[in-house]
Amino acid sequence: MSFLLPLGLLALLALPIIVLLHLLRERRQRVPVPSLLLWANLPRRIDGERSRRLPLTLLLLLHLLVAALLGFALGGPQIAGALAPNARHTALVIDTSTSMAAIDGGTSRFEQARQRARTLIAATSPGDRVTLIAAGPRAQIVASGEDPFDLTAALDTLQPGGVGAAINEALTLAEATLDPQFSRRIVVVTDGALPPQPARNVAVPVEWVQIGSNVPNRAIIAFASRPWGGRIQVYARVASYDSAPFNGTLRIVSGNQVLAEEQVTIAPNGETEISWTLPGGVETLRAMIDGRDTLPQDDSAYLSVAQGRPITVILVSNQPAVLRRALEVIPGVTVVAAPPDAYAAMPERTIADLTIFDGFLPDAWPQGSALVIAPPPDSSLLRVTSDFQPLDAGAPLRQRGSTLEGLGFGGVVFEAVRRVEPPPWAEVLLASGDLPLILRGRTEGHEVAIWTFNLASGNLTTRLAFPLLVARTVRDLAPPPLPQAVRAGEMLTIRPDPRTTALVLRGPDNRRIEAPVASVVTLDTLIEPGLYTVEEQRGGTTVLAGAVGVNAGAAIESNLRPQSALPLRAPGNDPGSASGGQHVIDLWPWLAGAALIILAIEWVYVLRRR
Repeated sequence: MSFLLPLGLLALLALPIIVLLHLLRERRQRVPVPSLLLWANLPRRIDGERSRRLPLTLLLLLHLLVAALLGFALGGPQIAGALAPNARHTALVIDTSTSMAAIDGGTSRFEQARQRARTLIAATSPGDRVTLIAAGPRAQIVASGEDPFDLTAALDTLQPGGVGAAINEALTLAEATLDPQFSRRIVVVTDGALPPQPARNVAVPVEWVQIGSNVPNRAIIAFASRPWGGRIQVYARVASYDSAPFNGTLRIVSGNQVLAEEQVTIAPNGETEISWTLPGGVETLRAMIDGRDTLPQDDSAYLSVAQGRPITVILVSNQPAVLRRALEVIPGVTVVAAPPDAYAAMPERTIADLTIFDGFLPDAWPQGSALVIAPPPDSSLLRVTSDFQPLDAGAPLRQRGSTLEGLGFGGVVFEAVRRVEPPPWAEVLLASGDLPLILRGRTEGHEVAIWTFNLASGNLTTRLAFPLLVARTVRDLAPPPLPQAVRAGEMLTIRPDPRTTALVLRGPDNRRIEAPVASVVTLDTLIEPGLYTVEEQRGGTTVLAGAVGVNAGAAIESNLRPQSALPLRAPGNDPGSASGGQHVIDLWPWLAGAALIILAIEWVYVLRRR
């Protein structure tokens, strides 16, 4: 026997504690008797002497037994059990990409793959182990064990969806998962809709099970838009994976309104590109091709056009004119200006996405992001010297970070500045010698940028770099807009407002998805094509709603022709096979279960005594 967590055996120290508690619990009982005459001749106990005899009661024994069982269980005891002769560990890799949803031979390819997997699981012998791995855009272990019922139940939860099948990643995961004490093998069930892969070595035998036949397919493999004045330019690329020419109709709709319609002709195994200039004022677009094929998921593509995120900026300054002009030319920005003595009473404080403090700082950071310009020396938020330090005119400026990338500060004069000691949560983006000029960081959920220089002195506001610096800083501090679209299964990154208390997504079927709120939220579970709404909520109220399209069409996914198996160099048998080896059996579940049963017996015993 061995212990997985030997430190857990320290719980056995509870045994002497239980004995001590039972000794302290012993008390004399008061018993009514008719006379004390017969008790008078009994030998008296010496004063102060107390019996220390252990009260061997059933309750004590039950308590000790429960504590011993739980103490050993916490140590993670294990014993080595004999494997069945020729016991096998199979890693079953199932392709769950969108192409597996194609109807091929009356049923979907994925249903055919699932049936193959059920047959393999049902054919396992007692002692065999199966690890089920789903290979979608990312590979992940779905279930592992020896119970066919549990494995089949996990298999039934899988659904096809997502662009790309991470077969190579799944093979690596399978190799790492297989137990070398078993006879090992990997079984890959896929339709082969994979991009070309380089040859690779696999340490265990691999069985490649190909699903599907040569069926034609049409797909929208690219869909994008951009603003063009007050209008929208839209681009689409349609591909036909068929040996015959294709003629069909491509439509662009918004809601129930058809905005454009065009007849397309595609040569065998060819592509065509179409672009339109559409009127503005729409928020979402959908492209549809009457593909008349076996994979309707890639016959439509979706876009969210209204991607501009409104930004409310509070400008706290005694001289706001220059900054206000630079802010108001940024699309989507609304500016509210006020002097420092009026800031505390501003109702916009609770809804501002960005607050700019020019020569002033409050006692606490605002709820949204903050840009601090020329912070005063009496601030409780930053350590600032009271004296001004001149900049060395000959010292070069050191700049870093994407916000300042490409910005030229040649010829810019900053004059003297107060030294700001960089807080531990911020990094210096621009400095002259050892004197910080621009800092950027995040503290207690607040995005903060600091400009140590005074805009009223120097000539920065007269240079081209100034409006660019303002616009980049605002975009950096404010939450970014959602992307127009992502591919099915692709990682969607959302940076919600710091004041968001709940992030809710609703899918095409109005299915509600609640994502955990963090400074950066990533989701990789959007596999169904369609438009998804994203809501940022505060206290149950939606304060901002956007949309993102999820599309299944892609050149690597929509070509349904069976491809050759991956070039794998694998052995014909398992060099690590074990015949009649040993495997580890965990004892802690049995010990914990026995402790629970004894506790139930103790409970019944105590109730009967009462």
